[in-house]
Amino acid sequence: MTSLCLPALIDADAAVRFFGRPRFGNGFGLFAQKAVLAVQDDPGTRTLPFIERLWLPSFAVRVHATSPTKREQSVWTAVEGINGEFSLLECDEELAERELDGDVFPAMIDETRVAALARKGAMLYILRQRGLLNKPVVDAVEEIRPYHYPVWVCYYRRRGVFLDVMAQDARTGRSGGPKMRISVLHALVARKKELREAAEEQANAQTV
Repeated sequence: MTSLCLPALIDADAAVRFFGRPRFGNGFGLFAQKAVLAVQDDPGTRTLPFIERLWLPSFAVRVHATSPTKREQSVWTAVEGINGEFSLLECDEELAERELDGDVFPAMIDETRVAALARKGAMLYILRQRGLLNKPVVDAVEEIRPYHYPVWVCYYRRRGVFLDVMAQDARTGRSGGPKMRISVLHALVARKKELREAAEEQANAQTV
């Protein structure tokens, strides 16, 4: 599948090292297990712990602002496509059409909601800036561009019992943090529900 996206700069080997680094959850390395890279259509590679790269949805939103002195400016922002988290987009020049490998997930919010979240997020960001006189007002959304961003996900058993996931930003190499982890979980749950409903529809069609 080809889609507008940010580049995946972290390879599988680097992701394996990242997830296997010493931390509290693995006894600071004492109980660390080396994860393997999952290969699509090969169930044998999906033995815990394993990693795979997913592509999560997002939106690049260019907002327009005007100051009381009539000075105008446009800024690219990002609205995450599952839970609607807002951030400034400082890497818009990296967006390009690329072939995506791995699972690609659709957005769960529409562009009307995205525009509202971008305007609100940009306005709150401006209001929080200290020492900024004549603060501009966000008065328009100029462009919305759907795209995908890469995430490495590690599936493992927490405390040897509970299935859990960790996430890594596959562009920057930074830890995904709780917000990215929640987005991954929501995307996986929605995909599982979609597959289950499709299987039920197919089974019902065969019995008619």
